Amino acid sequence: MDFLKNWEPKKEKTKIKGPLKPQLDEAVKIIGAQMQHLDIRNARVQEYDKALFAKVVDFYHKRDIARAKIYANELTEVRKLLKIIMTTRLALEQISVRLTTVREYGDVAANLAPAIRAVNEISGGISNIVPEADMSMSQLGEILQGVMVDAAQGDPLTTPQFGSEDGSDILKQAAMIAEERIARTLPDVPKLDRHREMLEI
Repeated sequence: MDFLKNWEPKKEKTKIKGPLKPQLDEAVKIIGAQMQHLDIRNARVQEYDKALFAKVVDFYHKRDIARAKIYANELTEVRKLLKIIMTTRLALEQISVRLTTVREYGDVAANLAPAIRAVNEISGGISNIVPEADMSMSQLGEILQGVMVDAAQGDPLTTPQFGSEDGSDILKQAAMIAEERIARTLPDVPKLDRHREMLEI
């Protein structure tokens, strides 16, 4: 993925040691658990998506356009939810990869700050999708903030070099990938207004 290009290890950086490593390990573990929750929710929503699509097709073939449109509208909303779930899952995956990179090669400030911003942005959304994730996401944010503080104290002479990337870049890329996957794997929602005009001719 493109975001990995910005994280090439620098020779002068050393692996994270001491108390920072277990903190990063715990953060990666929390993210892994949330990704599993999202995978389960994604599978359930996709099953509902298939059922709704089947209803749309069934009522359309019966020329019951009014009912077909009801299910098509609901299907559109379900697709929006699917995009949110997939975007959040992909963003968490990117953050997990970033934390692993930080753990192995250091450079905490430059690489971790965008991840923290992304975590803060998706925390509210993931809590709506997976309510039990609320406490874990709060814990994740606290861990990452603690890593930043501890890293700064451990190397007070180092001035953080922040790139142009921020947390929204991670989410934008995740959203783009999620949209591409939905378009590739799920059939389009029928445009029933046009079909109604054809049936009335």
